[in-house]
Amino acid sequence: MSGLRELLAVVLGVLFGLALIVAPRTALQLSVFVGPHRRRRGEYGSDQAIPDRWAWVVRAVGVACLAVAALIAYQTYA
Repeated sequence: MSGLRELLAVVLGVLFGLALIVAPRTALQLSVFVGPHRRRRGEYGSDQAIPDRWAWVVRAVGVACLAVAALIAYQTYA
């Protein structure tokens, strides 16, 4: 019997994974690693562009989140 924790883990994993895949640059701008306090250079509103390599890394993390959510769902509901 599946519990609320497993269901919440699957739903949050899918939502977080999809958000990282769909909008990786936004996720990086909101993150602690690349946020506005780390890249404070230049005038207001003149943030540097986020490299494509970082965007692909974030997409890979999103795919990993989807894989973990799928694994939890498979083990819980199969």
